[in-house]
Amino acid sequence: METSSPQRRSDRLITPQDGQKSLKKKSCALTPSWVKTFLIFFTLIIMTIALSFICLGSYFTIVRNPRFPALLGEIAFINNYLMISLGILLTIVCIFGFFAISNGEVRLLKWYAILLTICLVIQFGAVGAALGYFQASYAWNADRLTSIMVNEYEETNEKIFNAVNGLHKEFQCCGSRSYRDWAHSLYAEKASGEKVNKNSTKPKHVPFSCCIAPYTNCGSIIHPSNIYYGGCMAAISDKLRETLFIILVVLLALAVVEVSKHCASSFLFHALVRHLATRSSLSEISFSQNL
Repeated sequence: METSSPQRRSDRLITPQDGQKSLKKKSCALTPSWVKTFLIFFTLIIMTIALSFICLGSYFTIVRNPRFPALLGEIAFINNYLMISLGILLTIVCIFGFFAISNGEVRLLKWYAILLTICLVIQFGAVGAALGYFQASYAWNADRLTSIMVNEYEETNEKIFNAVNGLHKEFQCCGSRSYRDWAHSLYAEKASGEKVNKNSTKPKHVPFSCCIAPYTNCGSIIHPSNIYYGGCMAAISDKLRETLFIILVVLLALAVVEVSKHCASSFLFHALVRHLATRSSLSEISFSQNL
């Protein structure tokens, strides 16, 4: 019996001790410390993108055309403020995430995962809202700009007067949708000295800044060789679209990072659970062998 015992042991493919060594070699990457490093790495990436949200939103707000807020109001830049708000929210969540990871409590890590999921849903909602607002706000912004040009454009209102003139010169345009927006304006009425015909669609006078080659009384000669026929809203919309495109690209990039993190974290978590369960079973086998 004693001589057969070593033979029986040698017939085993893997002894418990060998299994433990083999498992350590194959699963060394699935230790809790490695998973913690992985979570910290991805949280740093998310926080970097979150800070870039704040910086980009602030940058776009600072370098925006100074005439746009005067003519369209701050609501035209709601996407910038949305980006800053998302950046602040994500930064707070990442700070909580660092605390949860360093603490190592499963309950806190679950809350961190839930908060990140909520942020991910908010991001996709923000992308949809930004696109929807941009499409729906074109008509609203155009109407607002037309109303300001028709009712508030006069030399005594220096802020609006300079903003409209600057807009015409910068984008080589006239009016909001077209030069016809000036047909029922107070400016046209004062410049021509006549009551505005409510049925007329062609203005008798447009601002001096609408002229292609400015000269005396050029605003009273309504002809495509003399004044710009196109409106300014198309150029403004193009500028806002450029900013919106950058915002959407950054939002989607962060969403990809977060989805990747969730998938990888889920895989590593289940792999780590299996790893710990296997180690526990091997320890029990080793303990029974020693007995």
